Amino acid sequence: MTNLGDLPPQSVTSLLEALNCGAFLGDPSGHILHANKRICEMLGREPDELIGHSVASLYEADKLPAQRLINFNEPHEEEFRISTSDGRRIPVVISGRPLDRQPPFSNYRLVTIIDISGQKKAEARLTDEYQTIAKLSDTVIKQALDLKHYSEGLENKVQERTTELHEANMDAIYMLAVASEAKDADTGAHVLRIRHTTQTLALEMGLPRATAERYGYSAILHDVGKMVVPDEILKKPGRLTTAERITIQEHAVAGERILSKKSFFDVARQIARSHHENWDGSGYPDGKKGAEIPQAARIVRLADVYDALISPRVYKPAWTPNDAAEAIEQGDGKLFDPETVAVFKVLFERGALTAQPS
Repeated sequence: MTNLGDLPPQSVTSLLEALNCGAFLGDPSGHILHANKRICEMLGREPDELIGHSVASLYEADKLPAQRLINFNEPHEEEFRISTSDGRRIPVVISGRPLDRQPPFSNYRLVTIIDISGQKKAEARLTDEYQTIAKLSDTVIKQALDLKHYSEGLENKVQERTTELHEANMDAIYMLAVASEAKDADTGAHVLRIRHTTQTLALEMGLPRATAERYGYSAILHDVGKMVVPDEILKKPGRLTTAERITIQEHAVAGERILSKKSFFDVARQIARSHHENWDGSGYPDGKKGAEIPQAARIVRLADVYDALISPRVYKPAWTPNDAAEAIEQGDGKLFDPETVAVFKVLFERGALTAQPS
């Protein structure tokens, strides 16, 4: 165990005090050597109530996360709740990693603690909205199905009613998609381009036209979960913090929850949840890889990245189509399904992806 009197250099402790989050230094045995002012204020404790104590004391009865955190030489990050002096439990993102691999800092482990109470409160408020939207979408689909059953009984109106039903569903999908994109200056145009690229790729892959069309209109709803992401994160021009990145990644699961459980939205739910999964397993939210990722989501993954690259964003100008196509090829077998990349290259060289709706 490192002697508590053997404190790190003043420059290190000064840097900890300058951080805009809670932070402390630990030794190889898991004891706290220095705690900055922010972590003391967050927990409502004096420095001497933390310094010299085990990191596990922050976790009360549940010591398993603490053991992962104080595994001295391994970086670790997780979401947890820590206890304050007045008995409250604060949700935080807590990260630990070695301060350095070489002396004189190799005996210190840096732990940062970011309070995410605000995000959790917003998440709780949005739970009711999820339920309301889900009930609304179920009602719309039920009415559409009732209309379809009625029209089937009128033999001379079957084709006309089927067409009307499909158009009504498409209008509902498009309106919901536009609502999810309303925070973007490119409102509506982005989802139409994603639909076009997805359907074109699916057709070139030899899928039946009905399947390709379903993939296309389901792709419109790929980012519906962004309705729950705060504007200040979506429009932030700079690098996201760890907490902000966690919040924005939650849009994939949120999108799946928002969409109705009716079979009409089966493909849309798959796309909403899995369109940020990578072929090599490095994506989110589930870390799926290869063929574990639904085919429709694999296609939309490529279509979404390509459109994002050739479109201006608050954090970057638009790329040229050639530069974007080169980036897609570089992601072959890593971010993207090799079969989808091969088809993309054929279509791009043919010029089939240049005339897109806007």
